[in-house]
Amino acid sequence: MNTALIVLLVILVIMLMVGVPVGFAIGGATMIAMFYCSDLNMVVNAQYCYSGIFSFTVMAIPFFMLAGSVISTGGIAKRIVAFASALVDFLTGAVGCVAMVACMFFGALSGSGMATTAAIGGMMIPEMKEKGYDPAYAATLVCFGGTVGPIIPPSLSFVLYGATTKTSVPDLFKAGILPGILIGVTFLVVNVIICMRTRTDVPVKTEKLPLKQILWTRLKRVGKATKDGFWALLAPVIILGGIYSGFFTPTEAAAVSVVYSVIVSVFVYKDMNWKSLYQTLVGAAVLNGATSFLLGYSTVFSTFMTFEQVPQAITTFLTNVSSNPAVVLLVINVILLVIGCFLDTVPAITIMAPMLLPTIVSLGVNPIHFAVIMAVNLAFGLCTPPYGCNLFVGAAVAKIKMEDMFKWVFPFLLVSIILLLILTYVPAISLVFV
Repeated sequence: MNTALIVLLVILVIMLMVGVPVGFAIGGATMIAMFYCSDLNMVVNAQYCYSGIFSFTVMAIPFFMLAGSVISTGGIAKRIVAFASALVDFLTGAVGCVAMVACMFFGALSGSGMATTAAIGGMMIPEMKEKGYDPAYAATLVCFGGTVGPIIPPSLSFVLYGATTKTSVPDLFKAGILPGILIGVTFLVVNVIICMRTRTDVPVKTEKLPLKQILWTRLKRVGKATKDGFWALLAPVIILGGIYSGFFTPTEAAAVSVVYSVIVSVFVYKDMNWKSLYQTLVGAAVLNGATSFLLGYSTVFSTFMTFEQVPQAITTFLTNVSSNPAVVLLVINVILLVIGCFLDTVPAITIMAPMLLPTIVSLGVNPIHFAVIMAVNLAFGLCTPPYGCNLFVGAAVAKIKMEDMFKWVFPFLLVSIILLLILTYVPAISLVFV
């Protein structure tokens, strides 16, 4: 390991440990290592910062962020919850199941784990508390529901991966469909089992009705919820249908999602006025500023690592560990799980994807399959202590200490690791639509 790389990593770790924001830590460590330990001209900092965000594909990120903000405050999320309730509120742990299904639908609109946790958590955590759920469990369930957001398309994680590795974003979106559904349904089953064991939110026994009458009543409820939430439920059809049909690109789809969500929220549902729209725009602009800064310097960081031949070193190290792709993927999963404990999805993907991809390609692993592995791994990192972003959001919404959630986090993490291994070693789940 050369001097520049040692200096870079040591300074980065120290900055993160003392609480320097991730973007400034990555940028500061890179500039110091570049200035003192390499012959590179410092002008490349500005050049690669600019090139890192000056991309048509990357433009999708702020648009999807804005769409997620509008959806969460403009009445669309509320109707998604009502539709989810009509589908699954007969199960044990019904309110938790509704929250999980709502997270799946909302994730397909916003593409963001934290936005999903905040929007659905704000509505469902109080409901779960009223039904007798442990507040810490309610927050944990919604946090893990939020991990589905970065998997079910449209996904910001896949947009980032596509932008940094020049992989087809529509193909990445197709690859995320089944894994996202699998994860969401599995977490729903886990919720049912936990609620059975804790005797929480158990359906009240009523007089038995004929099966035909039960099905007809349920069908009428679903029909009414579909009618009431028609414009909300139409959004993913327009966005994903437009992408897969080739009518517009993922970036254009992101812009369409903003326009559509604003029209529906302001003029159809009328749950958003011009003042709240302005506040939503300001909030999204601030969030995008932080994300763009982080993305720009993550590009500089990964470029500097490339100049220092780190990808080649990683390939050599991993192939020396084993020439078996299964073993190498296991090692990479462990590395990504550790990284996910400390880094958010944006810097993790922009830094690690270009460095790991040469190794993956050399072993014959499909880059799209690897994108799913990375996205799922880092999505679960959103709920991994100590830096799990979803955990911070969930704790804030539930008004509890994050430490109170840990006893519920670990069972879900165990299930998450099992799901990750299944998706790693059964590539057909990811590639069936590609």
